Amino acid sequence: MPDLASARVKRDGRLLSDEAARPVVLTRQVGSSLMVEQACPRARQLGLRPGMTLGQAQAIAPDLLAYPHEPQRDRTLLNRLASWALRFSPIVQPVEPDTLLIDITGCQRLFGGESNIVRQAVGGLLRQGFDAHAAIADTVGAAYALASAGGDPIVVVPEGQSSAYLARLPPAALRIEARISERLEALGVRTVGDLLMLPRASLAARFGPQVVLRLQQALGEVFEGVGTHEPERPPVARLGFDGAVCELEPLQSVAGRLLEQVFEQLLQGDLALRQIDCVLYYERVPPTVLSIGLSRASRSRQHVGELLKQRLEGVDPTPGVCGLMLVARETSRWRGRQGELFEPREPGDEEGLGCLLDRLANRLGCDAVVRPRLVDDYQPERTFRYTSAAGWAPPTKATASSFRRSATTEESGHNVQADQIPRYTRNDKKNGGRCPPGAPRPVQLLSRPVPIRVIALLPDGPPTWFSYRGREHVLARVWGPERIETAWWRGPDVRRDYFRVASESGEQFWIFCALPERRWYLHGIFT
Repeated sequence: MPDLASARVKRDGRLLSDEAARPVVLTRQVGSSLMVEQACPRARQLGLRPGMTLGQAQAIAPDLLAYPHEPQRDRTLLNRLASWALRFSPIVQPVEPDTLLIDITGCQRLFGGESNIVRQAVGGLLRQGFDAHAAIADTVGAAYALASAGGDPIVVVPEGQSSAYLARLPPAALRIEARISERLEALGVRTVGDLLMLPRASLAARFGPQVVLRLQQALGEVFEGVGTHEPERPPVARLGFDGAVCELEPLQSVAGRLLEQVFEQLLQGDLALRQIDCVLYYERVPPTVLSIGLSRASRSRQHVGELLKQRLEGVDPTPGVCGLMLVARETSRWRGRQGELFEPREPGDEEGLGCLLDRLANRLGCDAVVRPRLVDDYQPERTFRYTSAAGWAPPTKATASSFRRSATTEESGHNVQADQIPRYTRNDKKNGGRCPPGAPRPVQLLSRPVPIRVIALLPDGPPTWFSYRGREHVLARVWGPERIETAWWRGPDVRRDYFRVASESGEQFWIFCALPERRWYLHGIFT
């Protein structure tokens, strides 16, 4: 699966419908720069390659979508796919970053032959949103080389013919180091067939033992096995009833006892609960699944029990429940709270907030309980977005300080008088469009800028009067301007000169002049 990471981003639903066809790259931080770590097929067609800076990639593809590279999430996904692949063989080994090794010896008869089993595996991954290449060969090395560099999406090598299929592949397909592949290329050894023509003793002496070992493993001269993958089984508790239960109280009582068993397993595994599913089985209708998510990992059985009891109150048991199961769908490692040396706080402060969020989300739904999240963007109306409060965690000081406000220049205050035009400072474009630390922002930001009428003594000067909702405001003090410009790759340029103004009555507003049409808008109100 050569594009596992980029496919995961699309599969997670992070792309909107109009963004599905746009190129996607994953980036990592290198010093002060963002480097392209992986590129999707569409991005590679446009010439984007790993190792580029994000700025270079955006210059080639202005509509590029960039997301941070998250190897831990890719590792988790690969392990889940390994658990899924156990349907084809009990011997499956995930190999980071994007490979599954499967030993199908003896299993092909259950699927109607080797061709059928490989087609079912590739088709199953394709239905999940992953483009995969697969190969079946006598050895692990030969199958890996043909799947990664063979060119065809499916390759089935007849028994005993691995060397003929490997001869046309580059030496890098044998999983040797990149520097060794470059040395072989410089010497004219461009295929595995060329490599087989060289004496083995000279290969080890000139290029090290790895080349010989990989060659022997691919040809079957040295055995290379496939490891086993043991999927993590979530804590689960279930109970079947002798007859159909049509009342709510017995179901709540049984759910409480099963919850105790689930928490015992969590404690034994040193885990904390993030999400639990309650499955109700009926005699003649499909099962009902009730999912309860927690805003933070918890070991409070009482809290989870109350949430479970509330969710069961909304279930109609009249069809007759014949069984009940609780599954800890999502868990995390438990990290105990560290005590404070000075001025200890009362325990339960953060837990109380988490419990409140859980109760609200349990009654209203996760999408109804949201919080604003800061977004690094140059336009003020785009510097936040609402996300679900589920999974909320208090921001750290480092996170808050790393957020960069979206504007430009130093602001200086001046008194506005009828007979005097105040001095004001235009931003210097050499400063890169950054806002000075601590630049004031209004407490109330309007969802959309409101057009206003403004009077200025000079075409390029600061305002001295404006009208908003039928009220006229004579300005006594003006700070600015502060130039804000959007990123060039987003589309039409947005250029604004912002002013913080104070009226004679003491009210303060945040207004701006949209350039170059010079239309004035009110964007925020200071309180």
